[in-house]
Amino acid sequence: MSGGLYTLGHQMRNRLKELRAAINLSQDGLGERVRLSRQAVNAIENGRGDPSLEVAFRVARVFGLPIEAIFTPPEDIVLTTAFDYQDRLATAIDEVGILKEMGESGWELTGFGPLVLHFRRPIDELGRRPWEYQRLTTLLDAGARQAMERQGWKYVGAWVVFHYFKRLAGLG
Repeated sequence: MSGGLYTLGHQMRNRLKELRAAINLSQDGLGERVRLSRQAVNAIENGRGDPSLEVAFRVARVFGLPIEAIFTPPEDIVLTTAFDYQDRLATAIDEVGILKEMGESGWELTGFGPLVLHFRRPIDELGRRPWEYQRLTTLLDAGARQAMERQGWKYVGAWVVFHYFKRLAGLG
């Protein structure tokens, strides 16, 4: 049998038993269709193992459903977020406006360089949150930085005399 089980510390929940019953399919029958033993199907159904991605796709084809309609990761698993990235040309004169515009559109400042600001935001609109930014033009000592951080600002870095801070909007 190819494409076996991955037993992780966090087992996925699944609807295999329910879906099999709906079409009167035995564990042996499902195993034959997805090239697994009855014991492997039983282990997946009862949370003693997770299917490989290859097996999950085969199971999804049997039931005509997307994988996520059959298998659900546990809440304590953090799913990776995919991001779009964008660089914006900026000068000392217009960058405050650009930071405001980009932050309101859910773009997070990730870095900067000569005449450029680097941003990212989640591809999934549901994961987007507005950001707000502070650009300080001063010599920044540890006390001033700590004061900003107590207000929820995260230090992004410095470029020449400019110090950049960010935080999710509404947290101040």
